[in-house]
Amino acid sequence: MKPSKKLSGIQDYYFARKRQEIARLESEGARFLTLAIGNPDLDPPEEVIESLKTHLKDPGAHKYQMYSGLPSFKQAIADFYSRHFGVHVDSATQILPLMGSKSGIMWLSLAYLDPGDKALIPEPGYMAYASVTKLAGGLPDYFDLLPEKKWQPDLDDLKNKAKQAKIMWLNYTNMPTGTVADRDFLKKIVDLAIENDIIIAFDNPYSLISDQKTSILEFSDHAPVVEFQSMSKNFNMAGWRMGWVAGNKEIVANIAKVQNNAETGMFYPMQKAGETALKISDRWFEYINDIYNRRKKKVRELASLFGGTVPEKSGGMFVWVKLPEGVSGEKLSDELFYKHHIFIAPGTIFGKKLDGYVRISLTVPEEIYEEAIQRIKTEQ
Repeated sequence: MKPSKKLSGIQDYYFARKRQEIARLESEGARFLTLAIGNPDLDPPEEVIESLKTHLKDPGAHKYQMYSGLPSFKQAIADFYSRHFGVHVDSATQILPLMGSKSGIMWLSLAYLDPGDKALIPEPGYMAYASVTKLAGGLPDYFDLLPEKKWQPDLDDLKNKAKQAKIMWLNYTNMPTGTVADRDFLKKIVDLAIENDIIIAFDNPYSLISDQKTSILEFSDHAPVVEFQSMSKNFNMAGWRMGWVAGNKEIVANIAKVQNNAETGMFYPMQKAGETALKISDRWFEYINDIYNRRKKKVRELASLFGGTVPEKSGGMFVWVKLPEGVSGEKLSDELFYKHHIFIAPGTIFGKKLDGYVRISLTVPEEIYEEAIQRIKTEQ
């Protein structure tokens, strides 16, 4: 049986392949330090876990749930936007809970891309944007995020591309660079969406793991703009697979048409626990941001061993390391992987032109970075 032509050019997820290789090497006696993957190591807030336990016993908790999510959960999301971003979002028409924002990326692409339609994909950027575009039958059209523009694109170049595309993917706080979006840039992006009738899909999973809280919905009520957020990163709930899309009500409704034919409603106790998370005190975000800032100091020390430089300020769960001129990120990551059993991500998995960079995750305890530093120093 031949697979669909849509699978041509689609590879297994990079990190899935590398984790399989790590498992094989560890079965042979190696012990890896995995510093490449954004898998939060900290627990969710304790009150969120207790809320999950409590609602497991609620009447009807284990039945099928509403496809569009509990009204109370959606209202908690709307209140989250109001409290953190000063944005009013209608809970009934402008919010759709998702089983992880990654699934929403797929549903949006299926809802809007016909064969041959273009989607604009940033480089560097999340690999899934291009993959889901291809799976939906669309054509990825890449645009560069430029270091000299603080990892933002050239707007004139984007305007020309936008005239011939249906979706533009943007991600700030940016992964992998950790860059926070310039607010003036976001205003111009919303104007571009209106002028060119193109959907801006703003991927914002690190919205509160940053020095600057930003939502693109601050700049638009009715433009063709939607924002994806996740509970994975902000609340350390990655394995729960909880997120949402919010924004333009017509786009949200069309995403829902795809979703409710592919999935059934989210588990009731998880939605109730999600409500608890969304109402949590700002002290929680101060706590996790303080931990990540301490870990960044260790990453800076680690990067210095191979001449890497790290931005003074960045958000998200990763550190984007610029390598010395002429040093290949692919070769360096392979050397660390096979010689020292340290797994970091080469920049080229986020864009072909980015061999002069590597990405290091902030999701391991400080002693793991210290061990990585000692391994490298021992072999120097």
